[in-house]
Amino acid sequence: MLEKVEEFNMDKVIQEFELLTRDAERVQRETLKRILEDNASAEYLQSLGLNGRTDPESFKACVPMVTHKELEPYIYRIIDGDASPILTGKPITTMSLRCS
Repeated sequence: MLEKVEEFNMDKVIQEFELLTRDAERVQRETLKRILEDNASAEYLQSLGLNGRTDPESFKACVPMVTHKELEPYIYRIIDGDASPILTGKPITTMSLRCS
């Protein structure tokens, strides 16, 4: 049986967008906290001394800006089949490579 699709309401979309972006800093902090919680066991974050902390201040203090080159050793371990939590809390089972 076909379901009736709700009519598109631009005003509703704008209201929802404004609600979500009204407090963008809070949303970003919550998102970072969730990412850090999901990946607390990652070897990379552990090696930087984050030790399971999920607050933005600890993240800023412990995790530096890095380039792809600096992450290559970890990436190659994943490509070689290492299923331990290297860069993420869960194993990465698929990697897509792009040639430039």
